[in-house]
Amino acid sequence: MTAGRAAKDEPTATAPSGSTLRIGEAAKLCGVTTRTLRYWEEIGLLAPSEQRHGSERVYLGREVERAQRIKELQELMGFSLAEIRVVLETEDIVGELRTAYKANARPDLQRQLLANAMEANDKLVARLDNTLARVSEFRDERVAKARRMRRRAAELDRQVAAPAVGKRGGASASR
Repeated sequence: MTAGRAAKDEPTATAPSGSTLRIGEAAKLCGVTTRTLRYWEEIGLLAPSEQRHGSERVYLGREVERAQRIKELQELMGFSLAEIRVVLETEDIVGELRTAYKANARPDLQRQLLANAMEANDKLVARLDNTLARVSEFRDERVAKARRMRRRAAELDRQVAAPAVGKRGGASASR
């Protein structure tokens, strides 16, 4: 479980191990619509395990987890679908490496997979650094704007308060 998932108030539901879910069940479990799952499939982010009876989509636990990951990256991290694609591709490469290691692949194959995983991870980190820099710049702009607005509000407060003091002073002088 990721820190982001643990921080949420609601528990993340998962499909029972080895079970298959129809698209509506998977969508409900992930907290998205069936249209969303179809769209993610259309753009290549998610694929059902199989299609039965023509167009009935069936999802296994790993596809449900992937859909939940996509949703988490969108909502929690604020990533676009293009950014999510990069994250998922990197995670897929790392997954392939893990599988090769578990299968006791030849060391030269493991090394090549490791190089691919490192390259993909480095590219992802660079994109994240770029995104964080842009977010930081935007935040700094908003903080500066807030300071300017507060200074202007204080000026206006003084202007509003000044005539009121003058009116009171003039009224007491005429007595």
